[in-house]
Amino acid sequence: MPGGSGRGFPGQQAADLKVPPTTVTVTLPDGQKVDGKLGRIDDFLVTLTDNEGNSRSFRRDGDTPKVEIHDPLQPHRELLPKYTDKDIHDLTAYLVTVK
Repeated sequence: MPGGSGRGFPGQQAADLKVPPTTVTVTLPDGQKVDGKLGRIDDFLVTLTDNEGNSRSFRRDGDTPKVEIHDPLQPHRELLPKYTDKDIHDLTAYLVTVK
């Protein structure tokens, strides 16, 4: 894309886009909650870094423990499939006219 990496505004660096990290809340069977920055998640394991900087991993067995992912970009991700190629073309054509 002209002027940059394809994200944000032309000339804007990806590091300038101050997007908060994806976080996670793990609720253990005893009700204890552990919050932190999501490191990795799959069907068997969730790994996070807590507020003290400690890496914590929890084995998953189905829905235990309960895992809630907080992705600040999720609303944007949900919109992407709703836009057609024509929508994107029309928006781009409009933006060219407002130089």
